[in-house]
Amino acid sequence: MKTLDARFRFTGERRQVTALFYDIVGSTEILLRSEPEQFFRSVSALHQSAEAIIKEHGGFLHQRLGDGGCCFFGYPDQSEDAAESAVQASLELVRIAAKTKAKARTPFKLRIGVATGLVVFSTEGDEIVGTAPVLAARLQAEAEPNSVLVADSTVQLTRHKFEYSLLREARLKGFEEPIALWRPQERERSTLEPSPPHEWDRPIRGRERELAALSSAWNSALDGKGSSIALVGEAGIGKSRLFGEFARNLRETAHETLVFQCGRRLESQPLHPFVAFLERLVAEPSVLKDGDNGAFAEALQASGRDVEADTVDTILSFTADRSSATSRNIRVPDLSGGAFRRKVVDAAAHILTCKATAVPTLLVFEDVHWADGMTLELMDRLGLLAEKLPILVIQTSRIRRSLAVATEIELSGLASAAVRDLVASIWGEHPPPGLSDFILDQCDGMPLYAEELANFFLTRQPLGKALSEWKGLLLEGGVTSLNDLLSAKLAETGPARRVAQFASVIGREFSISLLTYLLEGVSRQTVDAAIERLLSQGIIERSSAARGSFQFRHVLTQEAAYSSLLKSDRRRIHRRIADLLIAEGEPSLPSAIAAWQCAEAGLHDAAARFALAAAEASVLRSAMHEANVSLELCAREVNSVSQRHPDRTELALGLFELQGVVATALEGEGSESARRVYSRAMQLLRKQSSGIRVKHFPVYWGWWFTAPNILTQQSRARILVGDMQAVEDQETRLQSYHCGWATSFHAGEHDFCLDCVAKGLDLYDPERAVRNRAFFGGHDAKVCGLGESALSYLLLNDPDASENAIEQCLEWATSTDHAGSMVHALYYAIVLRRCQGRYDDVHALGEQMLSLAERHDLAASQARANMYCGWAELMMSSTERGEERFQGGLLLQQQLGTDDNFSIHSDMHAQVLQRLGKPAEALATVHNAINVGRNSGQWFWLAELYHLSAKLRRDLNDAPSLIKRDLTKAIQIAEGQKAAWLAERAKRALDGLPRL
Repeated sequence: MKTLDARFRFTGERRQVTALFYDIVGSTEILLRSEPEQFFRSVSALHQSAEAIIKEHGGFLHQRLGDGGCCFFGYPDQSEDAAESAVQASLELVRIAAKTKAKARTPFKLRIGVATGLVVFSTEGDEIVGTAPVLAARLQAEAEPNSVLVADSTVQLTRHKFEYSLLREARLKGFEEPIALWRPQERERSTLEPSPPHEWDRPIRGRERELAALSSAWNSALDGKGSSIALVGEAGIGKSRLFGEFARNLRETAHETLVFQCGRRLESQPLHPFVAFLERLVAEPSVLKDGDNGAFAEALQASGRDVEADTVDTILSFTADRSSATSRNIRVPDLSGGAFRRKVVDAAAHILTCKATAVPTLLVFEDVHWADGMTLELMDRLGLLAEKLPILVIQTSRIRRSLAVATEIELSGLASAAVRDLVASIWGEHPPPGLSDFILDQCDGMPLYAEELANFFLTRQPLGKALSEWKGLLLEGGVTSLNDLLSAKLAETGPARRVAQFASVIGREFSISLLTYLLEGVSRQTVDAAIERLLSQGIIERSSAARGSFQFRHVLTQEAAYSSLLKSDRRRIHRRIADLLIAEGEPSLPSAIAAWQCAEAGLHDAAARFALAAAEASVLRSAMHEANVSLELCAREVNSVSQRHPDRTELALGLFELQGVVATALEGEGSESARRVYSRAMQLLRKQSSGIRVKHFPVYWGWWFTAPNILTQQSRARILVGDMQAVEDQETRLQSYHCGWATSFHAGEHDFCLDCVAKGLDLYDPERAVRNRAFFGGHDAKVCGLGESALSYLLLNDPDASENAIEQCLEWATSTDHAGSMVHALYYAIVLRRCQGRYDDVHALGEQMLSLAERHDLAASQARANMYCGWAELMMSSTERGEERFQGGLLLQQQLGTDDNFSIHSDMHAQVLQRLGKPAEALATVHNAINVGRNSGQWFWLAELYHLSAKLRRDLNDAPSLIKRDLTKAIQIAEGQKAAWLAERAKRALDGLPRL
């Protein structure tokens, strides 16, 4: 492809252009303070960045002038918005300089001048003569560091786009009259002058009842009694037109309107309409990705949203980039992330409603049938809040959904009178008799279809009045459906149709830069002309998402353009987009869209990677349903990857890891789907090398964690420890021992448990622990190992070792300052004191645990704390409060499905029942726990359960032989586990029995 210089040669041509001069402030002083080579590299990098920005906005870097540059807009390609593009580019250059100066080795500040005027191109096309470049250079010299000055000629052309402040008038070298120095600033979108009305902006027809309902709801909102309304109807029925008409009626009233667009193929991006709103609010997306609290809070405040620091922190904890490594691991506390989701949704709702008391607010969610789960939760939350605020929430959707607080307005086809009125408004005079009825018969009341049919006939002006002529025109145009009409409308745009087809492959919304990239070899001037043609025909419209972006006015138009392409052409365009996304360090489109583009291009391995990235991002944000959407696409793409592809195994293992985490979170660790995923993953992983096993250790962990019972889990733990013995990575070996000791205690294998603790803690590193405790069990491994050993030492009748271990456990947990680890340590101490019957200690530790759990919203730990506190209170004083606390904690634990210590908890439950005078129920509870323990493999407390059974039998006056049998079993089980402490307790009870 020829360069711009080679393709464009001008001979004595006169043309209006806008010149932009930029200059580095104090470059000589910087050079003297810097290494020459470093200074040269930094200046070159700045010129490259400047050239990229200038080019992106349609400009041309004509010359590099050492420490500055001379740029032109409107040359070599003509452009109607050259002045606007130049000012926009200048503001972006200043933003980039201000943003990067702190990170740059050689910080720079820029001065920029912009001026518009007639110039003459030299015969060779290498020189440009005119006042504009001279004036721009003079303005640049007058500008403050990191600021822009604009000439009056440019200001006159761009007042509709930018706000200007007059700094002063100055006498500049070479100019006789004083020159006004204007400083530009981007104008808020809400203050932009409205676009001139187009034919598609005509008043809506036949929706008077629906408009009245919206107006009534708005009036109620103004009185502080807001509501939520769902506009439901098929594509093309006029949902967006209805909202648009209603919004236009509110132009004269003081209010704020926020529109959130749900996007097709973005169902896997949690809260994507809200995040897009935040990106527009902060202007620089890196603020959200980097978690810049100060910049985010400042942007919110500038928009009139004064929120607390906690709200800012919550939103940034959701939007900030995180390491994808943690997404592959099961995190035990609150697996579904429900608490985090609720907190984020509440924070988002607060940001959207905090201005409402001062400014009535209209919140509109478009195309809710493509909304992700968290956006649906946000809309429901807003609907509840609206009931007591001046807020109206409107959502448009093709499908119904269960709405607790929204009023549904279903849009059906227009009545015949409304269709006739619509046709007449398009023709501007009476249409041919019978044509309106013919259109009504064809469109079945669908407004978009009726509108397009009326326009179709208007452009062909049928002369006759016969039905056959109208049918003939449709037949001649190949029109049998709305899609055909839209395709015919596209065809009438001439060469612009091709541009629309390329744009349709990008999606409903597209950027001019990506479109230009796809149209390789087509000049920017040609692309701009096509865009103007499509705008004038109402096929596309400017997007509010970002400058230089557009969207198809209706998704059906985009689909018509897309379907008009041959499949081979579509794939070729998808491939070009995919190649660009793959080459980019960070894809310019969302990962979910990038995955779809690659899939349509037939690049299955790349599609799988992008889908995994989208799923990882959702998992890290506790958006498991949204992650599932991406994982389904990933699974299809992995299945399409050749068995011989070198990355297929890696992709399959990555897919399994995320599927396991999501299935465990959504359906529970005991679900068949979770177990099936990890079993399939292990079949594949155990065939791989040691290095790959280490890399995908979360598969081992998930396989162990989701075992159906302790017996299976203990068997897997031994395999896990064995498989990881030879690996070099110490953290992986430590976590394998972590699995070993956690299961072995429950299985009553105390020697193996203590052996795993000793070997594992020899590998422990505090710094690694900080990185890994978040997902390997949700707690610090050393805390866990010390806690398990304290319990094992107790049962082995080594009280000194037990006390030493629990003391170290609590001290280390406190030093970590990690809530999950501190709660874990307290739980071990509570269980230990409960075994010892130290009720006061159990109660005191339980209250500490409850306070910590409530502060960090740890529901399972709250349940346990209340159980143990209630049990201790009941055992000490037999109070009603104790019974209530215990039963409440037990019920919550059963609801959460988090009882991993069923044997001891059943023991406690039986003691509570016994204390309440229900020994028969207590005995049944104990026998159920014995059966569950024997079948599941949770054997560590079996001896004590038989011991308790004997006590209850004695209270019930059961046969002495049954009591003796229970105690004998208790002794046999305890001795088999070397649990001397339990064995001695049972022996004392047996010795105390009366002689038969």
